[in-house]
Amino acid sequence: RAASEMIAGVLRGSKHWSRESLEKMWGLVIPLLSTAFSKLRPDTLRFWQTCLRFAFARRDPRRFLPLVRLIIYGNPFDPLSEAPFAEAAKIELLLLLINSWDWRIVSAIAASKLRLHDALAHPYKQVRDAAGILMYTLYSAEYSVSYTNAELAIDDLARYGATGRDFSHWAGSQKTQAFIKEMASRVNEWKADHIPSNEGTSNYSRGSKTLLTFFLAGFSYSSKRLAIEHIPSILPMFSVLQEQNDDEEVARLARAVMQFFSQILYTAQMSEGVTSKVLALLEESSNSWHVITKTLPLLCTLTFSNRFSLSREVRMRIVDTTALFLEHDQIEVRQIASKSLSSLVKCASSNVIADINVKFSAKISTRLPRVRYGKPPKDPAAYNRLVLTRHAGVLGLSCLVLAFPYNIPDWMPKVLVLLAGCIDDPNPIQSTVQLTFAEFRRTHMDTWHEDRKRFTSSQLELLTDMLVSPCYYA
Repeated sequence: RAASEMIAGVLRGSKHWSRESLEKMWGLVIPLLSTAFSKLRPDTLRFWQTCLRFAFARRDPRRFLPLVRLIIYGNPFDPLSEAPFAEAAKIELLLLLINSWDWRIVSAIAASKLRLHDALAHPYKQVRDAAGILMYTLYSAEYSVSYTNAELAIDDLARYGATGRDFSHWAGSQKTQAFIKEMASRVNEWKADHIPSNEGTSNYSRGSKTLLTFFLAGFSYSSKRLAIEHIPSILPMFSVLQEQNDDEEVARLARAVMQFFSQILYTAQMSEGVTSKVLALLEESSNSWHVITKTLPLLCTLTFSNRFSLSREVRMRIVDTTALFLEHDQIEVRQIASKSLSSLVKCASSNVIADINVKFSAKISTRLPRVRYGKPPKDPAAYNRLVLTRHAGVLGLSCLVLAFPYNIPDWMPKVLVLLAGCIDDPNPIQSTVQLTFAEFRRTHMDTWHEDRKRFTSSQLELLTDMLVSPCYYA
């Protein structure tokens, strides 16, 4: 630690030294740093990182050319090495260079022909994580709002106006875009040979972790531009990775990427495109209920984050797609869709609420045929389909009721009466009605003396048994 602090002071204070003094200093310092970097340990790495970070702050990289050459070329990264910490430390030092000098140092690191591609399925997690972060930081640092000459700047001003060119859709250089596509294709190729086994033992699991870490770095450490531009095209892969049962870490990373992705405030031009990608994913995954249950809450978050930039048509499509899943064969999908639709209704207009009310009221208008206890219905398929449709109607009306926990809109009394008429239906309809009225009673208990004035006497009489707990002595 003392050596790192002294060398940091020497490097920082050599700004105005003569050429002869600088050559003498580098002749002494470079061998010392070369020895120190080759013998890094977990407790000393942070000392040398602090040393370099202090020395490089607000300095031109050309003042440190011997040290830059030592870090980049002195002991290059070896993906075949069996020393994970040593290789991860080399990557950490390269990452420090990029964080200190951004695009000014990217070309020098790229010219060194790092073998980071070979670390995609590296057997050691420490190396994979460091490589994923470095790759994203390296490629995102290529972005620079600058021009090579004044003529280009003047041409942009004439073409795009005073605000200049829109750089919000920057997807990286052609080399970067090709590299991201190559990573995704390699992971897909490994998927074909993947056999579920112990955690992290296949190339598919390791490559998936590195790819997810690559994009997660965009939300945690660096610019989000690359992640925003490329994740929509890889959404189907990430949705599948959320259900990686043989590797919990892959599923956790995939969920984190999807959550960050849905929370971003997109531009008006991008928000509708991203939303359309998520809706298309839901429509394509209609047979995979696991994917649907993970994606529907993300669609709600995406809608809330960008509701002011989404057009009315897109918002209606989101509501219609969510409502469609209330008739899914899997009850878990129906439950998640119900919660999602209830959240969307809170931000919906009165016209949308009226349309939902009419739509789902019509679904429960057809009553179930009577079935004697212990005997199957005459047409089991038709009966089950009618139960599913009626349950979808009950879930849709329940969404309307639960979306307004502290007030009574004009349409709510009639909706509650309709729901009360389904209390004798078989499960899961009956349980849904009971839970809805239990939640309604809980949220309106304190103001019921005022809320009951919104109901007619006949409606109150019908709802009494639903809202008042039965008494043993009655």
